[in-house]
Amino acid sequence: MLSNMLREHPKVLSLSEFYGCIIDYGARILPAFSSEPMTGHEFWDFIATRTPLISLCFRHGVEPAESIYPCDADATRFSRQTGIPAIAVIPLPHLTEDPDRLFDVLRNQVSGWPSATLGEHYRHLFDWLAKHFGKPLWVERSGGMILLTELLMGMFPDARLVHVVRDGRDTAISMQAHPGYRIFLIMTALAEYLGVDPLASSDRSRIDHVPAELRSFLPENFDADAFRAFHTPLPQCGELWAQSIVAGLGILHALPPDRLLTLCYEDILADPKGQLDILARYLGDEFIDEDWSTRCAATVRPPRSTWRDLPEDDARALTEACRPGFEALRGAGVRYDI
Repeated sequence: MLSNMLREHPKVLSLSEFYGCIIDYGARILPAFSSEPMTGHEFWDFIATRTPLISLCFRHGVEPAESIYPCDADATRFSRQTGIPAIAVIPLPHLTEDPDRLFDVLRNQVSGWPSATLGEHYRHLFDWLAKHFGKPLWVERSGGMILLTELLMGMFPDARLVHVVRDGRDTAISMQAHPGYRIFLIMTALAEYLGVDPLASSDRSRIDHVPAELRSFLPENFDADAFRAFHTPLPQCGELWAQSIVAGLGILHALPPDRLLTLCYEDILADPKGQLDILARYLGDEFIDEDWSTRCAATVRPPRSTWRDLPEDDARALTEACRPGFEALRGAGVRYDI
């Protein structure tokens, strides 16, 4: 929602889920934040590769709804069978109706860049895209990135951050339904039981250790219907949210006030124009745009689900799982009814 609204701003380049795609739903975090230098050609190969988890989801038709590359259209270059380059899954089609053309333009540009650190390459890429689209500012937004705050700040030490907070119980429900979270948790569990990455290795010598309910998610016999029916328990999702909040806030609170803006999702729903004006003011006075905030406010819709619809016992268990996160937020001045 926020990326879509920022995309409408005449002065902002909206980079949606760049890191969410590059890290392959969390499967290649460390390589994405390596300090090792690489050539422009190597950098392009890294951001344009077909990553294993995303490819698995597309191949079986269980990709997240925000994965907007038109892979089923006849005229596009990449398909479910070929796999889709990480940068083309969401970031490029979010910017243009012709992502294949932008992919080619970027490949020709980036491949010739000199050797640099990943952080320098990322900044160069974002700056180039902003200039290409005639925007003075870029904003990258990926969901669930609070655990990576320290890594991001290491690469962008002068960055100004926006933390969008949502009630952990509703976040847990969203996480439970999200294919990216599910596939990452499943593959992580399979790797623990097998002792190897199930996507990178065909070693199944420890297959007897894998619980029956997880065997249908092995890449060689992946069952899409079983995947759609599989749900991580809500309290587990709540615990993951709480752990992320506690860890992330410990880093965010070291930032000076002018480098951190906290927005509550519920406030955006209740007063979208007012919250968008706050965001624009944080970006800089030149980004305050009454027409933009009014137009985008009209697009805000209520969420499809809420923890308040859960049975009482389930709601209580989820609240308890989220409690450490709520307490950490309260210490930061953000309060939810628990």
